[in-house]
Amino acid sequence: MSERRKAPTSVDIARAAGISQATVSRALNGGVVSEETRARILEISKSLGYSPNAVARGLVTSRTGLVGVVVSDITNPFYPEFLEEIGRTLADRGQQMLLQNGHAGDQQEAVELLLQQRVDGIILTAATATLEILHDLVRRRFPLVLANRTVELACDSVEGDNPAGAAAVVDHLYRLGHRRLAMIEGTTGTSTATQRTAGFLGRLSDHGIELRDEFRIQTDFRYEQGFAGTEQLLDRRYPPSAIFCHNDLLAFAALNAIKERGLRVPEDISVVGFDNTLQSGWKSIDLTTVDQPLAAMAARSVELLGDRLADPELPPRREVFPAELIIRGSTGRRRPRPRG
Repeated sequence: MSERRKAPTSVDIARAAGISQATVSRALNGGVVSEETRARILEISKSLGYSPNAVARGLVTSRTGLVGVVVSDITNPFYPEFLEEIGRTLADRGQQMLLQNGHAGDQQEAVELLLQQRVDGIILTAATATLEILHDLVRRRFPLVLANRTVELACDSVEGDNPAGAAAVVDHLYRLGHRRLAMIEGTTGTSTATQRTAGFLGRLSDHGIELRDEFRIQTDFRYEQGFAGTEQLLDRRYPPSAIFCHNDLLAFAALNAIKERGLRVPEDISVVGFDNTLQSGWKSIDLTTVDQPLAAMAARSVELLGDRLADPELPPRREVFPAELIIRGSTGRRRPRPRG
C-alpha cells in the first residue's frame, strides 16, 4: 500500500518561492504585496496543488476583521507605545483592534468578552500559565499570540530577552561598585517576572553575590506596591545601594519614594528599570533601564497572528528580541558610607 502524500502548505510554497511564509500568507489572503510577487506565489501554489484546509476556509468566510488585545493594566506606561504599534500594524492589514483591560485576576473575563465579539484572533499581553481559558484556546487551536509573555503551551509568542537584560543590569551595577543589591519583582507566575528574576539571580551568583531575602520585594507590577516596597527597603538598618525594578513603572515609584525620604539618586542609591518606556528618557526622570524594541515586538505579534489565521497548521513559534541596557543618570558609583 502506497504512503499517502502529505498536502502542501504555505510553508512549502514559501520554500519553493524562496520567500518568507508571512509574504505567502499576505499574498493568498489579500494582504499588501507586489502584484509580481502575488502572481508568482499563485503560480507556485497551483503547481504544488495547494489549497487552504477546511479550518482556514472557515476562518476566511466568517472573519469579522477584529483582533482582540488583552492588557493587564492600561495605566502602565509600557502599554501605550505597544498598543499604538499593534493598532497601526492591524490597520495596515485592514483589521481593527478591540481592547480589553484585564486587571490581575480577571483576564479570563476579558478573553471571554472578546470571544463574544467574534474576534478573529487574540493577542494576550497578560497571560500566565494558570490562566484556564488560555489552555482552552490552545486546545481549540484558536488563533492566539502571547506578546511580551511566554508559557509552555503550543501557541505563538513574542518577547524580549528578559534574562539577558537583567544580567546586564547586574554587570553594570557591579562595575559601579555596588554589592548590596535589591530587586523589586513583578507579578508572580508571569514569564517576564520569572525570567528577569532568573537572569538577575544568575548573574549575581556569577559575581559571587547572594541576594538577601529582605532585599527581594514581590509586587504585581503596580506603582503603589513599588512605592511601598521601596519604603520597606529604605527602612532597613543598612539599605541597599542599588535597586533593580522589574519594569519602569516600579522604578518610577522607587524614585519618588527615595525622593520623599530626602535621599538622592544616584548619590545615595541607584535605580534601574526595565522596558525603556518613553517617560524613562525624560530629563526629570533620566532612568537607567533595559530597552526592549517594543514597536518591533508589537508589529511581529500582529504578523504572527496573521500567519496563524492564514495557515492554522503552522507549528508554534517563539520569537525573542534582544534587550539592551540604556545607561542614564539614575545609576552612579557606590559611595562609601560615612563612619561613626
